[in-house]
Amino acid sequence: MLQRMPYLISMRKDGVKGTVPRQDILIVVHGPGRGRTVPTGAEFMRRVKQRNPGFAGRIRFHRTGADVINLDNVALIAFWLGDPLRQIYPECYAEAAQIAAAAARLGLRSLNAPDALSNTSKSSQALIWTRDRVPSARSLAVRSREEVRAAIQQVGLPCIVRLDEIHCQRNVFIVRNERDVSTTVAAMQFPAVVSQMIDVREQYRISDPDRTSLFSRYHHKARAFVFNGNVIASHLFFSSSLIVGMSNSTFALEDTRYRKLACKIGLRRRDLNDMIAADIAYFRTSVTHADVLVGAVAALGLDFAALDYSLLPGGQPMIWEANPFFHLPGGDKSVLSAARGAVARVDASFDWMADNLEAALDQACHETTAA
Repeated sequence: MLQRMPYLISMRKDGVKGTVPRQDILIVVHGPGRGRTVPTGAEFMRRVKQRNPGFAGRIRFHRTGADVINLDNVALIAFWLGDPLRQIYPECYAEAAQIAAAAARLGLRSLNAPDALSNTSKSSQALIWTRDRVPSARSLAVRSREEVRAAIQQVGLPCIVRLDEIHCQRNVFIVRNERDVSTTVAAMQFPAVVSQMIDVREQYRISDPDRTSLFSRYHHKARAFVFNGNVIASHLFFSSSLIVGMSNSTFALEDTRYRKLACKIGLRRRDLNDMIAADIAYFRTSVTHADVLVGAVAALGLDFAALDYSLLPGGQPMIWEANPFFHLPGGDKSVLSAARGAVARVDASFDWMADNLEAALDQACHETTAA
């Protein structure tokens, strides 16, 4: 429980309720020392100020732990907080829930409400997605070593065991046999999740035994952004590892001084060129089965999130994870930035997000005026 909750101000600046149109968005973020940070927010505001200063002037911030929150002229509230919120940051959750309740009393809409931000542990996502028939891996939460073997038996081998409440590749175990089970039980931390292992690359190899495609030679992961029913592609990574992330992607491995030199003299150049071309093509084209991605985010109660998934041989998505507090640095800090055109791509992504956020704010302003 919070020792001190913020005093919620809902009076207009002129002191008369309802005479000044609400036109601002309030974004709730972690106060100093109260949650992890990602570069996304600062980079987003840098781009908004550069491209649309008028909209930037309508964006205000509240940092959790502050004594006062001012809802003067606020038409829309967005929560940009680490997740799963209630599980990892209970004090910020309690404060955010109070803010959301105050907003509801004023008839204001909230984006990514605190309860929705608490649905994003891997086991909770899987439970919700299974209920709503969203294509995803079956997963079971485990809270003690005694529960692990039973969960693995239910999910079946091979499976993946990892931390349940963390969006990273730390402490990930691929369990293929009984010896792996014993090793994993001894080493794992809790809370954890046991997930069905779905090898998408192997499915491509069945239909492409000669391995002519990148998808049959490498594992892959696509990312898309979803905002209020709209979808835009972000990136397509390849890796020799089953669990694909930025740090173990082929792009990251090749983005070093010696690997770049090797590529210049022809080593692995063809595959790398093909991967860059596939990544750029993915970003430039409309996301297939966007309705499935939109449904996956909506099922969690979220309004916006980054969604990680793989494309099955038939083109359908297999969804791995929703991340509403996603990491998106400036394009100059992206792997193989120049070759992938990352600066323009990231700016375009931020522009798309800003346009969607401004549209949501304008709609909220219209609703509060009509009310």
